[in-house]
Amino acid sequence: MGQAWFRYYNQAKLNPKTFFHTEIDERINFEAPHQSQFFIHLHLHYRMKPWLDVAAGQNFNLTDSPVNPELEVPEIRPWQEISLIAPSENRWSMQARYRLDQRFIHNNNRIELEEGFHFNLRHRVRLQAARTLIGSQDDVKLGLRLSNELMLNTGDVPRALDQNRIYCALEVKLSDRWSLESGYLNILQPVNDDNYLIRNVIRTTLFHRISL
Repeated sequence: MGQAWFRYYNQAKLNPKTFFHTEIDERINFEAPHQSQFFIHLHLHYRMKPWLDVAAGQNFNLTDSPVNPELEVPEIRPWQEISLIAPSENRWSMQARYRLDQRFIHNNNRIELEEGFHFNLRHRVRLQAARTLIGSQDDVKLGLRLSNELMLNTGDVPRALDQNRIYCALEVKLSDRWSLESGYLNILQPVNDDNYLIRNVIRTTLFHRISL
């Protein structure tokens, strides 16, 4: 299955340690071109130490049913995360992140919505590496990003493995405030105990960084 993801990602600096992030994320299927998911992410980050970042956020998203394209399933997702950042060395930087999602997904039978929500607690562990290809660590003109993220469920779901994501991308600086990243995302997701769905995703992100 192929998809294209388009994101606008705003990073607003409130003070030297506090940042407010806003993401708008549109996801489209290639095979029968139509919206697959739509996300709005709002999160507040606090850099406690140069090597420690903590954050909390709220996601609102709609997921189209594969059976009934007219059905959009709402989800409300508060989450918390902690990131460890290694000091940059030889143009490389490393990050390890743990995020806990509390997912409240509207009940549905894939044809229409039903009363109430079901709950899923999801654990996300991501390892990420970034390398400066052109420029310096403080002024990256062209950068490479590599990551692997594992997601596990402990809510009312039949399978512990939610998905695994491997990502590779290039980010080019357009100006002091704008940059553009585009890359390939491979998603492995179980359908049942014996079968797995592989998604091949082209993800493009427009970053907008401002200081308040």
